[in-house]
Amino acid sequence: MRFIVIGLVILLHGQAVIAAPLATLVQDAGLRTVDEPQPAADFQLSDLDGQLLRLQDQRGKVVLLNFWATWCHPCLQEMPLMDQLYQTLRQQPFVMWAVAMKEDREKVAPFMDKHHFQLTALMDRDGAVSARYKLRGLPTTYLIDCHGNTVGWGGGPQEWTSEAIRTLLAALLSDPSCG
Repeated sequence: MRFIVIGLVILLHGQAVIAAPLATLVQDAGLRTVDEPQPAADFQLSDLDGQLLRLQDQRGKVVLLNFWATWCHPCLQEMPLMDQLYQTLRQQPFVMWAVAMKEDREKVAPFMDKHHFQLTALMDRDGAVSARYKLRGLPTTYLIDCHGNTVGWGGGPQEWTSEAIRTLLAALLSDPSCG
């Protein structure tokens, strides 16, 4: 029994050691950490082609979930960097979804075409998903690990091509569950 207790203490201590560097990487990347990684709220939205995509179906991939709008100037400021990051990681188990809050295809499709963005845009026409994520402003981004847990989030435009972001994503993608 004593060995079981010692083993559990070592295991729990090991998890704390693993979690601490991830929290540091999240902070170094300019994002806010979450107290405890927790399951991201599941949802289903359509993309520009009308295909329904569900967050839960992305398990095994790192997901960068960005909430934005075509009228949002800070959103436009960060989107070229997001698209660049997407192009760099598109062959990895990585998904980047740009969730257009309270907008429809007629507005979003021409915007994406005009700027030549390749990342996946999703339509949150009624704002229900945005409300579920309790947005306080745009842009807001959530980073979700391969297990479907939110590990960090950020409000306002981020420097998506920074070394700190690349280091954080490399750490998340190195999880054996990814792929």
